[in-house]
Formats: sequence, C-alpha cells, structure tokens
Amino acid sequence: MNNIYHWHKRFITKVIITTIVLGTLISCQPQSYKDSPKTDEHRVLIINSDKSVEKYATIQREFKAEIAVKNIEMDFASRELSTATLQKQVTSIQPTIIYAIGSKAYLQASKVTKDTPLIFSSMINWRRFDMGTHTYGISLELPAEMLLFMCRYLFPDIQTLGILYSQHHNRQWFEHAMSQAEEVGITLQGKTIKSSDETAHALKALLPQVDAIWLISDPIVLYDTKQVQNIFTESATNQKPIFAYNALFIKYGAVLTIAADIETMGRQAAGIARDILKQQPIDEQVQFPAGSHITLNLKKVHEYGMTINHAALSSVERIIQ
Repeated sequence: MNNIYHWHKRFITKVIITTIVLGTLISCQPQSYKDSPKTDEHRVLIINSDKSVEKYATIQREFKAEIAVKNIEMDFASRELSTATLQKQVTSIQPTIIYAIGSKAYLQASKVTKDTPLIFSSMINWRRFDMGTHTYGISLELPAEMLLFMCRYLFPDIQTLGILYSQHHNRQWFEHAMSQAEEVGITLQGKTIKSSDETAHALKALLPQVDAIWLISDPIVLYDTKQVQNIFTESATNQKPIFAYNALFIKYGAVLTIAADIETMGRQAAGIARDILKQQPIDEQVQFPAGSHITLNLKKVHEYGMTINHAALSSVERIIQ
C-alpha cells in the first residue's frame, strides 16, 4: 500500500506540474501581435502543403491574423513546385522568414533556405526531419506523457497500451514515448508496419497483449477511412478500448481523446515569427502545442466495464454520456 500511495503522490504532483506548465504556455501566448514590425522590408513566405485541408487552412489563417507584416502565399496542392522553381521564388522574394505548413512544404523549404529562418508546423513526428540552426517549429503531437498521465489518472487498471506505428514516420516518437511510459508505470507494446496491408494482421497480434490501444497520427496505419473503421471494429470485438489524438475518433468509438488545439498552433507559430522579427531570443527551438481538448466517452467506458477514477473527471473538458 505504501508503494501505491507514494507512486500516486508522485503522479499527482506530475499532473499538477504538467497542468501548470501547459497553463503557463497558454497564458503566455499573446492574444494579438499587432505590435509586430510594420515595415515593407519584412516579408513572410508561407508555403502550405495543401490549403484545401481544413486544419492547414486554419493554421495559416490564424498565423496571418496574428502577424502584421506582408505575407506571400504558395500552395503546393494547386501548384506543383520543383526545388529549382521554389529557389527562384525565394531569391526573388527574399523573405525575412519562411513558414512551412505540413511535411511536404517543409521538405521543399528546407532545401532552399540557408540563413533564412524557417518555421514549421503540422509535421508528423518532427524528430525524423533534419533541422538547421535557424529552424523553429510547433510540434504536431502533444507531449506523450500528457496522455499517459491522463490514462493512469482516469483508468488506474490500465497497465499496458498497444501502439501500431510505421518505422518511417514514428520510430523516434515511439522510443521517446517508451521512456515516458516507464515514469508513470505503464508498459507500451508496439507493433511496426511497413505498409497499410500489414495493419490488420499486426493489430490481431497486438490486441491479446494489451489492455487498450493508443492510436497515434500515422498515415500508414490510418491509411483510409475503411482501415480506421476496421481498427475500431476489431478492437471492440476484443473488448479493448481505444485512446486517440483527435476528437473525430469519438464517432468511431474512442474512449478518450486528447487533441492539440489547431488555432493555438497557428498563433504560436506567429509568436515565433514575431520574436525573430524583433530579434528576440527564442527559448525553445520546437514548442509543444500550448492548447488541448480532452474528451471522454463515458458511454464506451461503461460498455467496456472499465474502472474509472471519478475524482479525475474534473480534468476532462467534454464528457459524452
């Protein structure tokens, strides 16, 4: 009992610290950057991987609303740009800052930037990309320990979480999450896949080994809507709940989702740009999202017969009965 008591005390302390840190980040985000330099000599080149994607468009809109300098926009989806073409554009425009939204935009932008500051957002597992000394960004993923802490806090009986991931997109993220899981007393079991065709087989092998599935952002695992539905159907058949990174998965049957706030990410990127323009020091080269939304599907909790810590419900923003 003493071990459990001391662990719980340490855990609650970490939850409080994490909450304070995230709260501080949110409170430190300026509501408006209208004091940004208003001069024609500053230009921000915004390169969007695909502006037709709602989350990409939202981030770009929030970024533009918060920074009062001239913006030049380029959209890869409407115009395929070679490295040579982009290089000519950069040479012609001579931007003070380049802002890349999405992995495709970042990969191209990183090839043509030298000393020009480069800001990124909306990249799956930014750790897999090369970064220069003048590169800054907003992580797409929330801290792994945030979901792990909430999982332990809400569901004390959960001991083992299963994760499907592709080596190419999430190897570094998974290795980092493993170390974080040890700190809260949760074991992570991972299954890697090389192609979407391997997902069903890997999931069937993983389910008997775990108490729940942790669904992370991975384009190979979540190849299409049909594959997503199959993951939820197979997990439900085996009475294994799913925790996910986006509230959209609630409609498929996710028990818990912790999602980064997209609008805040755009404002954070604008904050980095403002600091660069003002030649102010930037404390963190890559920042975690400062805002999040926690959703709990209590209906599914009861269906799975899960033990829940009712004292923890005050930490949940949205509860589905």
